[in-house]
Amino acid sequence: MEMKWTKILGLGALLAVSGHTMVAQENKAKDLGEVVVTGNRFETPIEKSGKVIYKITAKDIEHMAGRTVADLINALPGINVNGVFGTPGSNLEYSIRGGRNRHTLVLIDGLPINDASSIANDYDLRLLNASAIEYIEVLKGGASTLYGTNAAAGVINIKLKEANGDSPKATLSHDVGSFRTANSNLTVQGKEGNLSYLAAGGISTSEGISAAEDNDPNLEFGNDGFFRYSGRTRLGYQFNESFKLEANLAYENMEAEYDNGAFSDGDNRFDIRQVSFGVHPEYKYDGGTISLKANFNRIRREFISAFPSVAKGKNLQMDLNNQYVIAGKIKTIAGVQYQSYEFENGDEQPGQSNIDPYVNASADLTERLTLNAGLRLNNNSEYGSNLVYMINPVYTFNLDQENKLKLFGSYSTAFVAPSLFQLFANFYGNPNLEAESTESLEFGISLYLSDKFTLNAEYFNRTEENAIDFVSRFDNQGNYIGGGYENVTGERKIDGFEADITWQIIEPLQVSAHYADYNFGDPSQFYRIPSQKYGLSATYRFQQGTRVGVVYNRFGERQAAIFSDPFLVELEAFNMLDLNISHELFGGDVLLSGAVYNLLDEDFVGTYGFTTRPVNFSLGVTARF
Repeated sequence: MEMKWTKILGLGALLAVSGHTMVAQENKAKDLGEVVVTGNRFETPIEKSGKVIYKITAKDIEHMAGRTVADLINALPGINVNGVFGTPGSNLEYSIRGGRNRHTLVLIDGLPINDASSIANDYDLRLLNASAIEYIEVLKGGASTLYGTNAAAGVINIKLKEANGDSPKATLSHDVGSFRTANSNLTVQGKEGNLSYLAAGGISTSEGISAAEDNDPNLEFGNDGFFRYSGRTRLGYQFNESFKLEANLAYENMEAEYDNGAFSDGDNRFDIRQVSFGVHPEYKYDGGTISLKANFNRIRREFISAFPSVAKGKNLQMDLNNQYVIAGKIKTIAGVQYQSYEFENGDEQPGQSNIDPYVNASADLTERLTLNAGLRLNNNSEYGSNLVYMINPVYTFNLDQENKLKLFGSYSTAFVAPSLFQLFANFYGNPNLEAESTESLEFGISLYLSDKFTLNAEYFNRTEENAIDFVSRFDNQGNYIGGGYENVTGERKIDGFEADITWQIIEPLQVSAHYADYNFGDPSQFYRIPSQKYGLSATYRFQQGTRVGVVYNRFGERQAAIFSDPFLVELEAFNMLDLNISHELFGGDVLLSGAVYNLLDEDFVGTYGFTTRPVNFSLGVTARF
């Protein structure tokens, strides 16, 4: 504990002292325009945010025909989604700073929407329709004080579209692409008096390609198709200037075919059906806001194969908080989060719950120095309680009226509660599991030259303790005799450097570049994660409403463990080059878009034993009425 507080005090002193020695004059920080939310749950100008946060907007999504949510996230700096280059139904494993799915929390409209039937208790991004999204913010680093369990390595915060504007408006989009892929989406939104409404639906289909790689010239593997339907509604009513109430209902159904395994064809299928219902009352008073977000989610997974199975899960999320601003300089949020999970395990329905009181604050100590800090007490029905905390100072230098230099740092602890599957699954579960814990230290700089140039550079160090893993057991002759989930002794460490730049060279031309390099303490604990990722992109906007973009990413070498000799394989680095073009008609009411992905037709291994998509294309049209 003494070492932890030494790090915290040292981090705060370093930023404060360097700030006062380098610049004496304090000028009011200028809002550079971009605002983010995920870093401290308040709308914050980017130059005051104590985290590096990447944002994808609805407009960005419209210009990239046929892209899934996983595709969009995988293109971001330092983020990797394994399985994204395979068939549309491929399992997804996303990694931020060496974390797995269970270390990365997915928020939908500010709340976790977990899958209590899955091993990692994670949200399945394959269920989400990209056209329904208003924006995606991706935060790197631990954020359990803000969001609770699973926010140990990063947070993917997805804000869905809501009604805006008074007059009724409809948006219709359709795109087609390789492998007989098609996506159709319709959104209707508007406002009648104090009532706002939105209804949206979408259908996605694909004939796909073979999921398993065919390495036998005498065999021809069948294609593995994909189908998804999603529909949702959102209603809001503004009772008066102080009080409003929103409610939402969503349904997703996804079916996909899959093979028997690596290099093995099969005629299998899974069917996932999910329904969610949520309410959000909000009351504003002088200086503050009281808000309740609640969502109930049910999911059913059925696997139709030689080993059929059905898994069901329930998930209730509630977050009651009070946001209050003190003297215009201290933003506080205090609340309590309740999470309840159940899943069907044979004839039993085990469950667990978290009740977490928390408090976070963002204080402008001076016009240059902002301090973010927070505490959360996690109370779990199975393993007891633990305390997590965070300190995150930010110091901004005004180089002149338009240019800023920001120093930031963070020390945080985080936790990952064991899932119901890990606790209670037949044969494998261990009800004595404790939560994983994580310590994260990071510091970096951001440079903003007007709104034309942005540079972010950051070093981080993350340590996992009490990690939960599946541990195999063998007899004296080396024969496998079973296994189960255990808290593994020792530490898992990763540190790395990440940097990115965005430069508006001339008004129509913008270029971006990024680089990430990771050092794994024990590579065997970070299988399938590239040790490096870097890339370059350029976008040119013509005056007549045409936009052309090129995106290049290189994913570094990885190691993968397999179940046969040689048991460990080295996967080579690979390149991904994409080209997209779009054109606006009728003042932007109609958007034509097209893209070619894997333009170089590179033959590479994404997941050992499974195929990756060759060069492929998408063509789309979006119309607003």
